[in-house]
This record gives sequence, C-alpha cells and structure tokens, in this order.
Amino acid sequence: MSTIFIVDDNLDVVDVFRQILNLEGFDTIAALDGITCLKKLEDFSPDLILLDIMMEPMDGWTTLTNIKNNPKTASIPVIMLTAKFLTNQERQIYGNLFKDYILKPIRRKELCEIVQKTLNYSAS
Repeated sequence: MSTIFIVDDNLDVVDVFRQILNLEGFDTIAALDGITCLKKLEDFSPDLILLDIMMEPMDGWTTLTNIKNNPKTASIPVIMLTAKFLTNQERQIYGNLFKDYILKPIRRKELCEIVQKTLNYSAS
C-alpha cells in the first residue's frame, strides 16, 4: 500500500484529499506547513508528496528545494498543488524538481488518476 504525504496549510484541503485517497486504498499522512513537512520526512519516507505552493512561513517552492537537496528524500516524487497556473519562471526554475502539478480545485477522479500515474511512473 502506498503512502501519500499531503502538505497544505488549508485543513479543509488536507481533509478532503485524505478522505479521497484513503477511500482509494492509500495511506495518508499530512502536514500543515513546510517546516513540519521537512521534520516528518526525517522519520519516514512516503511514496509520493502532494505539496501546496502558497504556504507560510515556508512556501512550497522552498520546501520542494529542501526535499530535493536532501539525499534521503530527493527521490520521492512530488506533485505541486496550486490554486493558480504556474508561471513560466516557476516552470523554468522548479520544473525539473516535481513530477506534475494539480490545479485546485480538482475532481476526485482526476486526483486519483494523477496520483496513480505518478506512482506507476516512479515505480518503473
């Protein structure tokens, strides 16, 4: 069973994503900010991270950079979560660090498809 780590400062988003993914048979864990995310990654290694971009005090881009700069966590695939389209600058700077991104709000079917696709791609 795959474990999905949901990192978002909006508790409602975390709750909805957890419910959807748990119903699909995934284990989930959550953090409400980037600092907590990095601390939790010291103790466990999820199969996939869903990471919100707009968070405080540490935004998703900084959190992503820290994840990918740590040899212990660098290989964990990350899907970015955002309420806005990515800018060309964001794609240029960070595009090689994440597998995909989800534009919120997202439908259950689309969420499950992108998670499964990323897990299948990472396993091969």
